Amino acid sequence: MKIKLALLSLFVTAICFAQRNNLPEGFTVGDRTKTNLNFNWKFHLGDLPNAPTTINFDDSNWENVSVPHTPQLVSYELDSVKETWVQEKYLRDISWYRKKLTIDANATGKIFLEFEAIHNATELWVNGKKVGNYAVNGYVPFHFDITDFVNLGKENTIAVKADNSFSQVIAPDPHRTDYVKFGGLYRDVYLVTTNKLHVNYNWEDFNAGVHITTPTVNKHNGTVTIKTTVKNENNTAKNTKIITKIINKDGVVVKKITSTKTIAPNNVYTFRQSATIEDNYHLWSPDSPYLYRANSVIYDENNAVDFVENKFGFRKFSLEKGKGFVLNGEPLFLVGANRHQNYPNVGDAVPNSFHYNEALQYKKAGMNIIRTSHYTQDDAFLNACDELGILVYEEPSTWILWGDDAWFSNLEAATRTMIRNHRNHPSIIVWGAGINHRGPVPRMQTVAKEEDPFRLTASASSPWNGVKNEGVTDVHATMDYRRTEFPESAFTMVMEHGSTPDSEVNQFHISRYKGNKNNFAAITWLGADYNHLQPDVNDEQWKRDFMTTYGVLSAFRVPKPVYYWYQSELVNKPMVHIADETASKNGKVRVFSNCQEVALYHNGKLIARQVPDNSLTKLNLNHPSFTFKYNWKSGTLKAIGYTNGEKITEFTRHKEESPYSLKLDLNITNQPFYAGGSDIRLVHASILDKNGEVVTNTKQRVEFFVSGAGELIDNGKIDANPARSFNGVASIYIKGKNTPGKITITAKAKGLKSAKTSITTSTYNTNEIINNANPIYDFPVTRVDIGGNKQLVQFDWEEWTGDSNKNLTYNLKDFNATIAVSATDNIKWLGDTAMLGDLSFVGTDGLYSEKGNLSLSINNLKAGNYEIETFHHTRRGNVKMTNEIEVQVVDINGAFSRKSDDHIVDYYQNDNTGERKPLSITSKFSADGNSTITINFKNLNNVGDMWLNGFVLKQVK
Repeated sequence: MKIKLALLSLFVTAICFAQRNNLPEGFTVGDRTKTNLNFNWKFHLGDLPNAPTTINFDDSNWENVSVPHTPQLVSYELDSVKETWVQEKYLRDISWYRKKLTIDANATGKIFLEFEAIHNATELWVNGKKVGNYAVNGYVPFHFDITDFVNLGKENTIAVKADNSFSQVIAPDPHRTDYVKFGGLYRDVYLVTTNKLHVNYNWEDFNAGVHITTPTVNKHNGTVTIKTTVKNENNTAKNTKIITKIINKDGVVVKKITSTKTIAPNNVYTFRQSATIEDNYHLWSPDSPYLYRANSVIYDENNAVDFVENKFGFRKFSLEKGKGFVLNGEPLFLVGANRHQNYPNVGDAVPNSFHYNEALQYKKAGMNIIRTSHYTQDDAFLNACDELGILVYEEPSTWILWGDDAWFSNLEAATRTMIRNHRNHPSIIVWGAGINHRGPVPRMQTVAKEEDPFRLTASASSPWNGVKNEGVTDVHATMDYRRTEFPESAFTMVMEHGSTPDSEVNQFHISRYKGNKNNFAAITWLGADYNHLQPDVNDEQWKRDFMTTYGVLSAFRVPKPVYYWYQSELVNKPMVHIADETASKNGKVRVFSNCQEVALYHNGKLIARQVPDNSLTKLNLNHPSFTFKYNWKSGTLKAIGYTNGEKITEFTRHKEESPYSLKLDLNITNQPFYAGGSDIRLVHASILDKNGEVVTNTKQRVEFFVSGAGELIDNGKIDANPARSFNGVASIYIKGKNTPGKITITAKAKGLKSAKTSITTSTYNTNEIINNANPIYDFPVTRVDIGGNKQLVQFDWEEWTGDSNKNLTYNLKDFNATIAVSATDNIKWLGDTAMLGDLSFVGTDGLYSEKGNLSLSINNLKAGNYEIETFHHTRRGNVKMTNEIEVQVVDINGAFSRKSDDHIVDYYQNDNTGERKPLSITSKFSADGNSTITINFKNLNNVGDMWLNGFVLKQVK
């Protein structure tokens, strides 16, 4: 054990050095480090007479655990506990966590412990001294400044008390909820070190951290505003500089903004920086979730001391009468699901890989919105929604009832933290501003709008009490499990509607809400099945299972038939799917397809060829299901999808027979599986018949065995192994041991052929900066506007003004190179004119050759690849417009000629380009640092000039 601790200390000591090395190109971090602390914790369930906070406390008998961690594994049906959904006692325990680590940081710097969330109240000790407590909410992040408590270069002891006791003042307690309040240190933990001059945490104050907005979002350009708050904890003033780079998806800097300020000692200052993006501009949307990066480096004088980076997207949305929800100028009806974060057995303690994978499942179903019911969710899930293109309605933790002023104060603080932490995510469009079931709450509305006036707020209403419209919020968000009456004029989303495995209920609600243009979203209850307690132990009327059964996904995230209807309705890729026997039964075969017609065959014989169901309950859908009235008793069904009379795709399903064999699949195969126990995987064992069909009605159990570098997650008390099967699939979790390697999983069931699969774990890099850093290519870009005397220079462009052949060379300062223009005749210059169009001040003047040819020569460019866009708009009114141009590029690869076809439609007016920029040609070339680059332009018409109005030169990857 001492050897292991020594190695751990050595590893953590090396963190600060490692995080400043091996960074990708162009990435600067200053003094900041961020280290994942998820591994190698000691855990004890229950409080102790003497708090285990001292350095020398003997925790050798405590359990070794990794984070995310749940204090108690539970059975699939919550051990059938006899407790109501108020949940005063079940899982309401105190948990203790201890960890030892060596911290090697700058003695003059800052050190923080950052927690993404802990259930429910937290107290922290470092080296036996109490640092503080956080008793506001169990679903939002917080941090502690431990600078004055650590011993640098020596072993430090961290003790965390995670108190999940029933509380009168921490929402959603002390009231009933239809979700379980699991405990523990269930989200990521980080050690952060940085300079005393640093960007503070977003949640510290209204003006804190980084706040990115996009106040102008047009089709072809946008404006981004970035507020960055820098805290100076020195006793002297600091001459502070911030350089913010806006970086595109390819890692190329598209804008760079520099600001300076002398920040007084022990003070903060918020830098406000803005930039317009025009070149190669992209919008963010569900169909094209384009993300930019805002990377800011903080300098003390000229020394980099800190950095911060956030992703953002350009998108704008509104609610418009007759259109509903409008995104980037286009109406968009939102269809999606509510999402609870918990999984069977492990509760809320799931890794980031699970959060991403579940978001991906919803995306593959075609869903474009998720409601994070009924609490703030993991950063990893929001990051996935940004990346995949899923809109989000996020809310703080409430359900039905509320408390006194102390309770509301904590909820308000948690709401502010939620918004500040997630405000830069382009996926989020709605904040919850109500108590679920009860409707809008003025205090929650004002908090949300104070923090973020740019997003919508939703009422969280129900059809059986409260106001019947949006109230003080922006959106009437209601529930509909029967047939709720719409409000007369409010913009409405059904934030919860019914769901069934056969999709019939989902189709009814979605069609109904699409029929009214004031309705803009239909969000099913629910995405995946989840655990809940009983409303009342002795109330037979409301008695229910401990696990729901109506999710689109099972509790273990296995798709049900309804999942494939969503695909048929929302995904463009042609598909046809015969629902399994949980939905195709009772004389009806249900087929989901986005084809115009489906032909259904039984054992090769045509049953019927049908169009989608023509029902009033499905009237407004894109692709209603196909219901074939056929009593399927045996044999094989084949569905063939047709569009415009042409066969597009097909699907075959066999009638389920007796169980015969097992088949193993892992829930995640497109991400690394990390050793150490912080990451986990689900193993699904499908029970198949001889035809390879899942036998959905079997109750057979499956026993799992693991060998090698992993182990099952099972304490022998939760009825996890042998595992029960649900709709023909049995599931269990595995985790990796500390040493990476191959894990072999075997599944067996009585009378069935066994199955085996394997997966290999890898080492997780605890350097979170390296994990998330991507290259930054800060290539020079020069924009030059060319013209004669008194030319109107395009905004933010350089000026090249001339009036004779003495002005034919220009110094490219950013490239330390020169560019020269020449022609076979005298070059003439035009200035002091005006025209209409995009980049009109570029196009309105320039230089030209009356003989119709010009040449550019570029010298001293350093080795690399380049792109130049040259502008050639004819400005003389008494000559024919030049549209046909031959361009020849001579570079280190030789000579290449082409007829330019960069413009689609010819130009006919010399003083007006409409909403187009002037005629331009884009040429690419490569330089070796020595050779001259030559670009020749020739007017292919017999008459007319050859113009050069300006150019944009940039280095490219």
